[in-house]
Amino acid sequence: MNQTIETIYIDVDDDITGIIDRVVSSKETIVAAVLPKRADALHSSVNLRLLKRAAEEAGKSLVLITSEVPIL
Repeated sequence: MNQTIETIYIDVDDDITGIIDRVVSSKETIVAAVLPKRADALHSSVNLRLLKRAAEEAGKSLVLITSEVPIL
């Protein structure tokens, strides 16, 4: 099974609803989100849970790519 990955780049100013929309609307089943430093929308555990739930409900596997330790 050969799956392709869509990489989306999150902007510092993106809000959680915009990020969720981009993940859910992806045509691929694996989505890699590249997070900038100080991505405020993803410093909240509630927002991370919302993003995870939306990705799961849409049948997406979500990968977060970041160097920020607090998000990890």
